[in-house]
Amino acid sequence: MIVSYKTGAEFLQDNQTYLQKNPYLSTFFTLDAPLLQEAGKINYALRCEQGETRLLALKVEPYNLLLLGEEACVPELLRFLFDSGYEIKNYLCASELGYALARELASYGRCYEEALAMDFMEARRVTEPSAPEVEPAREDDLDEIFDCAQRFVADCGLLDKPEKESFRKVLDSIRVIRADGKIVSMARIAPATGDDLRLVLVYTRDEYRGRGYARKVVNSAKNEILASGKRATLNVDRKNPVSYHLYLSLGFERIFSQGEFRRVE
Repeated sequence: MIVSYKTGAEFLQDNQTYLQKNPYLSTFFTLDAPLLQEAGKINYALRCEQGETRLLALKVEPYNLLLLGEEACVPELLRFLFDSGYEIKNYLCASELGYALARELASYGRCYEEALAMDFMEARRVTEPSAPEVEPAREDDLDEIFDCAQRFVADCGLLDKPEKESFRKVLDSIRVIRADGKIVSMARIAPATGDDLRLVLVYTRDEYRGRGYARKVVNSAKNEILASGKRATLNVDRKNPVSYHLYLSLGFERIFSQGEFRRVE
């Protein structure tokens, strides 16, 4: 059975208990759903249920289609989407679910691959002292931070298109370290669930990599999160062994794998 929702708020209210059982996997749902003011074929919120088994789907442009739930519901959900003319672009979910969806999409003549393979990691303990030279970003750092953000998106192969003004609003959540009169490494402390804060936009300029700057920024931001009484979380590219080793050495542990799956034309 497919349940279709008129708004994201209605979707959240009806599925709150299920989402709370998977707080980390459901983070993007809680962030994107309030943006869905009127559902249609392009932006939508759905639930597929088969007895006690369910699969949630949320799509809000310009973000990925989000999926959370059981593989058993994949055939019914896709059949509904295709029969009803709903738009399917790229999607984000746990890797196992993503591959199940890709296999089923192949029967519709759609080829998808895991373009971004990420591990979700969590840290609960301080492993080393914070670096005093790590500091909050200033108002006059906006141009530098925006430049670093654009380079970060390009390096990671993301499809995001950063907007400078959006960074102005979150400058106080960005931590930086400077050398030679400029920002050389940075990270942002972003809201996530009620129990954790997430490290995002972790970036070091090419010419300053391998000098320990990222370690200082990530560790100091992690300690700041822990001091607030929350857990520190982040996503790391499984194909990036340098970053993966850094996070492991700072006490982060893998919780689950997730991926962004993109259509191959």
